[in-house]
Amino acid sequence: MPSKMLRESAFGAIRKAIPAGIALLSAGSLSVAPALAQETRALTENPALIRGCRQLNRATEVFDNSTLGPIATRIGTLQAGTQVSLTGATSPGRAQVFLRSGTLSSAQPVGWINASVLTACGSTPIPATKACFRADREMVVRSSPTAGSSAVAGYNVGDTVIASANPPTQQTSTDGRRWMQVTIYNGSTGWIARTGTNGLGNNITPITCP
Repeated sequence: MPSKMLRESAFGAIRKAIPAGIALLSAGSLSVAPALAQETRALTENPALIRGCRQLNRATEVFDNSTLGPIATRIGTLQAGTQVSLTGATSPGRAQVFLRSGTLSSAQPVGWINASVLTACGSTPIPATKACFRADREMVVRSSPTAGSSAVAGYNVGDTVIASANPPTQQTSTDGRRWMQVTIYNGSTGWIARTGTNGLGNNITPITCP
């Protein structure tokens, strides 16, 4: 069957590729983007790819559009080793997917990811040399894992945070905050609170290292 062009907003045909009975993503699994992207681009549908199994070789962010941005359109983050199914819709360097087990979100059963992270199902994920995160709020880097220690640096929203080790070195303070040791601009280390008091909330999101 020859390829045909789709508009990204036309999800009707794409939804038919999703097997009946797949529930929408359970609450709390991934954050739901509040709005769709404004840009519209032409997409290609390849029927031979529909329901094809692929596996993520590293953690990656999922968006509701093939431009993979802005941050407001992010559906969530999938971890290395996660298996997804292809819808058959592609764009240069992009692939539209849905989860083989579970769903992406209650509002968005399919999402777009960078196609470079996809590999054959059953493959061994590529070991990460660094652990990277995105700052989801302004954060202070402190000299030790306590809220009262001195400030040594800081992060703005959207900044890339690099852990000092992989897996990250973490500690929990007496107030329940979960702290992570990070490497800052001058090569030295410090600590950020990746959660609030009593372990509530999450101030950072795992991302693929640049």
